[in-house]
This record gives sequence, C-alpha cells and structure tokens, in this order.
Amino acid sequence: MIALVRADDRLLHGLVAVSWTSDVAPETILIANDAAAKDTFLSNTMKMAKPAGVKMGIKSIEGAVKALNNPINDGKKIFLVVESVIDAESIFNQLNNKFNRLNIGTAGVKKQPGQEYRPTLPQVHVSRADYEAAERLDAQGVKVFAQVTPTREKMDFAEIKKVFA
Repeated sequence: MIALVRADDRLLHGLVAVSWTSDVAPETILIANDAAAKDTFLSNTMKMAKPAGVKMGIKSIEGAVKALNNPINDGKKIFLVVESVIDAESIFNQLNNKFNRLNIGTAGVKKQPGQEYRPTLPQVHVSRADYEAAERLDAQGVKVFAQVTPTREKMDFAEIKKVFA
C-alpha cells in the first residue's frame, strides 16, 4: 500500500529522510525517477541519506509501476517519492491499487526553463503543468496538498486552486 506520495524535485534529502519518513513510518521508500535510476552517483547519495531501518529502492517510472503492481508489495507500507506531480499522475494512471494522498513538497527548487511557477507556500513553487496534473488527480479523489514538513503549514488543494485562479 502506498502510504504517501511526495512530489519533490530534489527527491530524497534531509527533510524527506528525517521529517516525512518519521511521520509516514514506511517499510520502504521508493524513489521513482528515470534519471536517478540511471545515475549511480545520485543513487548512492540518496542511499546514504536513507534512514536506518527503512528499505529503499530507486527505480525508473516504469520500474516503479511494475514494482507497485506486483502483488508481493501489496502488504508493504510504501512512501513513494517522485520529482513532479506529472510523474505522480503518470504512475497513478498505471497502478492497480491507486494512491489517495499526494504531498507537493519543496517543488520548483530546480525550475525548468520556460515554465511559469507560482508560490503556494515558502519553498513550494508549483508550475502550471504540475498544477493541471494535480487538478486531474484531485478530480479522481486524491487528496492533494502542499507542505514542506509535517509540522509546518499545510495548504489544501482548494487553496492551491486560488493561487492559479
């Protein structure tokens, strides 16, 4: 079962490794990112940041979908980390067992050229493309929210919509 999906363009870093992992208490952290799956240096760096006692996998988007759809993982509590809301939506659309919570984390740190970003919370800047993907996920019943850490201010999707109105 996917306990939480976090869209964070830095993937696994201190806030995710400590705050969110403590809050979610997963058995496994699954990083779903094509570039990270191919980059040994990045993968090894993230593995060093992984908290003790938690398993971690780093897979391509396609590999993550296969792993999540494998019945062997049905009983496992998984914290899925993706780079963007677009990636989260892509995975959602291919899953047998859908996730129901999406956290937009420290997004927009690595801004893509030509993309318009709007600030929602300090450290959270959402692109129009990610907003539109979040809107589609929200329409399918996913609880979408922006929050940097579990103890900081939380912005529900209704409030995010106002930023893009």
